[in-house]
Amino acid sequence: MGQQTKHYMDEADIGSGEKTPGQQDVERDESSVPPNGVENASTPGRILQSGTHLARILALAQPDGTYEAQVYVRLTREPEVAETYIPAGTYPTEDEAWAAAEQRARRAFEEHEF
Repeated sequence: MGQQTKHYMDEADIGSGEKTPGQQDVERDESSVPPNGVENASTPGRILQSGTHLARILALAQPDGTYEAQVYVRLTREPEVAETYIPAGTYPTEDEAWAAAEQRARRAFEEHEF
């Protein structure tokens, strides 16, 4: 039989050890999780991890001078497109928005909101 080609260019061969682009994204995110959840240049916001879940938290400045706290949660094995968005409110200061986002992410971990 002749050599078989892949059906899709982004598809990894089963058993070959190749990684899909989604798996590569997940490994990049897992390796970027710092022990204290500080920001890093390649991923916007801060990354928190709990077991098999990652949470990316953000405090985004709004035009009216407030800050919106945002949380994105996903399984570590899923690509970024599988993130669940959880709004965490709007706050008068950036510090309050970061604290609220972190608190909301930890609640999502505890209550399995994915």
